[in-house]
Amino acid sequence: MIEMPVEEFVDPHIHLFDLKGTPRPMQPLGKLFGWNERVLRFMATKLMPNDTIAFFGDKTDLLGDYLPPHYRADTASSKVGRYVHIQAGWTDDKPLDPVGETAWLDALEDGPAGIVAHADLSLGADVARVLKAHRSASSRLRGIRHMLSWHPSDTIMDFAHKAELSRTSSFRAGFDQLAEHDLSYDAWCYSTQLGEVAELAAYNPSVPMVLCHAGTPIGYAGEYGGIGVSTQERARIGDEWRAGIDAVAAQGHVHCKLSGLLMPVLGFGYESSSAPTVAELVDKLGPIVEHCIDAFGPERCMVASNFPVDRVGASYQAVTAAMVEITARYGADAQQAMFADTAVSFYRI
Repeated sequence: MIEMPVEEFVDPHIHLFDLKGTPRPMQPLGKLFGWNERVLRFMATKLMPNDTIAFFGDKTDLLGDYLPPHYRADTASSKVGRYVHIQAGWTDDKPLDPVGETAWLDALEDGPAGIVAHADLSLGADVARVLKAHRSASSRLRGIRHMLSWHPSDTIMDFAHKAELSRTSSFRAGFDQLAEHDLSYDAWCYSTQLGEVAELAAYNPSVPMVLCHAGTPIGYAGEYGGIGVSTQERARIGDEWRAGIDAVAAQGHVHCKLSGLLMPVLGFGYESSSAPTVAELVDKLGPIVEHCIDAFGPERCMVASNFPVDRVGASYQAVTAAMVEITARYGADAQQAMFADTAVSFYRI
């Protein structure tokens, strides 16, 4: 049992999915080969785009279901109570399609205390009808994530359809609708886009915003997709990431999720090596976590798991134990905020 510093760890960033029963890009494979996980994994690695496999790791847990019982099994010794689901690959050919994910989540037993859904903010003011439909689908809707992650290199997977998406007039008109509907915004970008996120936050401070995954510095710890190939380049990436974090943190209404640090894109390489010890995680992740806490303050930081995505690098117990140790020097009140109170307040749960 981990010696948690709080009575209840409120996890503000996980992803649930039913591979075979809900509309997702992998659904056809799930229906064909879901009867045998080894066959499913083999076929997926053959048919999935190379950048997708590289981004999530070839040992990823995204090739099967991840439902509340799976999450509870992962978190059994970590005092996790309530949690927040963040939109997760629901097929959205039409603007209203993502509302199906919200309705599905609302019907789950032991479902999320808060839901961050997807809506295409590029619809501008017309996104209002999508936001209203999400609200009708669940009273637990709290925010929207329209991913901004885009990189000029062909070796890096994009999650946005174009560069500088949030600087377009249509996106900003949609962003304004979040304030009109009392919804927050989850901003996920790469570290090269942190200036863009800072601009978006300054554009309309009435929209509560949280930066996902500490800004995801590609190649920070090691080579990924041809980025971070040398010590000098990694030092530059770190310097630019820290400056970007400081710029976002200067917007006083923006929060930060301490999560996503074991995704392969950061370059730690744990997805293809033996599982790291807690001491190693403390040593490697500590500088990232501490800079975010020092920039935002504990009251604007949330420890989050990003499971099952981050499980490719380490177990829930190992990651949580490392985060407990890293944050200990900030004191009991700060840990109470980062492991529970900030998430409860931001997502109103």
